[in-house]
Amino acid sequence: METYVVGDIHGAFRALEQVLERSPFRPGIDRLVQIGDVSDGWTETPECVERLLTIPNSIWLQGNHDSWTTDWMATQPAFEDIEYIWYRQGGQATYEAYQCFEPEVTQRHYQEFFSKQLPYFLDEYDNLYVHGGYDPEEPIEDQDPYDLIWNRTLWSTGEIAHGYAACFIGHTPTWPESILPVQRSNVWNIDQGAAYGGCLTMMNARTKKFVQSDIVQTLYPGVKGRGG
Repeated sequence: METYVVGDIHGAFRALEQVLERSPFRPGIDRLVQIGDVSDGWTETPECVERLLTIPNSIWLQGNHDSWTTDWMATQPAFEDIEYIWYRQGGQATYEAYQCFEPEVTQRHYQEFFSKQLPYFLDEYDNLYVHGGYDPEEPIEDQDPYDLIWNRTLWSTGEIAHGYAACFIGHTPTWPESILPVQRSNVWNIDQGAAYGGCLTMMNARTKKFVQSDIVQTLYPGVKGRGG
């Protein structure tokens, strides 16, 4: 069994399909870790969730955007009471996408997917997977899940992820500086700006070989995504 990790999707279902097709990933045999931020940006968050739900042996991490989406799904506020920052930071696309489905779909996605996302995952080879980052000076199990989805310090400082073979993160796009995954110390950033003008990455955690989607903007002509 190999473990593959896929970066921040941000509603780009077409990009997700591309990396699954281009990767040697074997559904039902290999493990898939999605690093968080499935939602917000492009127009197909529901389709992304449906696709991920079909893949056996999947681990889904919570991203900061997924946290906002989860709160909206759990409370279902009136439109005028929706969290403004979520709506303006990509949530509009998620909200409008779910309006095209029956309410039962939203509830099922909340129950079966978003409410089951994890704050982090540690595999049997001591590889750590976390959406944003963490404080290397403190045991990760003692840290606030909120910090794990928002932390950028681990990446910005280039610190070593002490005690781990490798650490895989998303959250902070490497695009436009790099359209390829970037390594600092033993930390790999696999957010290549799929929400904006970049692409989606899927990497083998052992070999570090990866595949990428086309530039996501080319897959959604006429759609602004989060870059508009």
